[in-house]
This record gives sequence, structure tokens and C-alpha cells, in this order.
Amino acid sequence: MPADSKDSIRSRFRSQRRGLGSAAATAGQLAAAAAPLLRTLPARSLVACYLSMGSEPDTSRLLADLNAAGHTVLVPVCEPGRQLSWRHWTPGVELAAGLFPGIPEPVGPRLDLAEVKGLDLLFIPALAADAAGTRMGKGGGYYDRFLARFRAAGGTGRTVAIVYDHEFLPAGEVPAEPLDAPVDGILTPSGFTPVPPSGVYT
Repeated sequence: MPADSKDSIRSRFRSQRRGLGSAAATAGQLAAAAAPLLRTLPARSLVACYLSMGSEPDTSRLLADLNAAGHTVLVPVCEPGRQLSWRHWTPGVELAAGLFPGIPEPVGPRLDLAEVKGLDLLFIPALAADAAGTRMGKGGGYYDRFLARFRAAGGTGRTVAIVYDHEFLPAGEVPAEPLDAPVDGILTPSGFTPVPPSGVYT
């Protein structure tokens, strides 16, 4: 599928999100939908999740639930060269402007790949995802680059894309490119779907 087709799909989903207004109502729904998945995690797991912004599905309750369950929570930090590092997150942690002034980050030491390759679960943002596990990000490639390095370093943590219900599409409807990192599951406010749909996390 040509690149402009992927760009046009991304533009369509961006436009739809701009029309959604506040995402605060999704916080409780998203956390409830994730609860069965979180129950499969070993005690004191290392989990990554992002701080949602604007019209993204609201991850605030999910982050709080992960912390309350005793897991160590990391959030991504954008670095030059479209790379990610990570910082610890806890409720009430001080936030400061990062590489992109409009995206706040927790203050504190940055963790590099060697320090996070033991991640058990990663919740990552997406504009759309399909039932085959193909994820469409915002076009920067930060997560695809990180996940490639994470897997190459021996990381085995499961990856879950978070989207709205209407952004979860049938298999094959999100264009896949060689550098796109597939995900292991899709989380929407209505529920969690492993990839493949018949899969079971143990």
C-alpha cells in the first residue's frame, strides 16, 4: 500500500480525534477494560504506560491502578533522534517540560534500554490498530524504533496498543510496513483483545 494511503488514513483518524472533545470520560472505562489483563501480571511487575494528552484515551486511572497494585510504572521520555528513554511514575510525581514543551515528563533519572529490558508489559499509544496487531502511530516512529531495540536486546514484554473502539479495525485495514512493530493486544474502553483474537495470556 503506498505511503500516501497510510498518511491519508492517519490524517482521517487525527481529524476524528480532534472532534471528540474531552477524553476524561474514558479513564474509568479504560481501567476497567484493562483489569482482566492486569490480573495476569506477576506481582511487582515492571510496566510501561504513557501519560495521555488531549483527545487520547485517558490513561490516568490505568496508571493509578498499576501503581496501586504494587507494580513499578515507567513512562516514556522523548529523546533526540526519535528515541525513547524512560522515567519512573507515581501519583503526584513532579512533571516538567521535555523535548517537546507541550508534553510533560516526570522529573528524575532517565532509564536506558539496559535498565528496562525486563519490562513485563507495555501500553503504547496509537491512532488506530487492527485485529492482526498492526498499529498506526502518529508518524514519528519512536515506539517502532524502541520496540525493535527492545526485542533485539532480549525483551519479551507484551505490547498493547490503546485506541478508541472505532479505531480498532478488522485485520488488514491498517497498512503494515517492514519497520512497523506489531502489538500483542488491543485495549479499548470496551475491552481487551489479544492478538491473535483466539490467543490467551498466561
